[in-house]
Amino acid sequence: MTVIEDIRARKVFNSNKEKSIVEMDIYTSSSFGRASVPFEEDISEIEEVVLPELAGMDAIEQKSLDELLCEITPYTQIRFALSLASAKAASSFYSLPLFRYLGGIYEEQLPLLNIGGKIFDMDLKEQKSSQKPKKIELDTISQIYAASKDDKNCIIPAVDEGVCHISLAFSLRYLEVIEENIQIINELIRIKEYLGEEIL
Repeated sequence: MTVIEDIRARKVFNSNKEKSIVEMDIYTSSSFGRASVPFEEDISEIEEVVLPELAGMDAIEQKSLDELLCEITPYTQIRFALSLASAKAASSFYSLPLFRYLGGIYEEQLPLLNIGGKIFDMDLKEQKSSQKPKKIELDTISQIYAASKDDKNCIIPAVDEGVCHISLAFSLRYLEVIEENIQIINELIRIKEYLGEEIL
């Protein structure tokens, strides 16, 4: 069964020993899902108001669950964590990797590109934007990383969370570029493929 029986929330420490992350656990009778997000607010209201509303819902009814979350909490981080934890519980029930449960049995896992500036003290005001490659091979991702690694206009501080971070050191007309499917400046990263849709 995939009916949500129990939901738990807890604050956990980040790498700087600050209690600024909230972790969500969703339990069904035969599966489990967990997700965590940065969240510095108190979670008592979340525990008292939001979590009870989800008990009894079916974890595989993702759209209904997401619509309810939008109604009962204004916090996008909390909505994301609970939505992801529910999807993980559902994928666990079917013994499928999350990407295959969400995308279908023929879906292949792809790397994500984080394009951003604010978190790396760059000129871009947006914190970051995760891009899913579209019609692009893993070799091309590797070439982007290699071409940008020694470029002084780029900073690639780390590859973590399964994401290759590429931070552009100048201002772009950001939203306009996003709308055009991220045609990142070809001369900078030597790539002509489109980088696809934004992951929200």
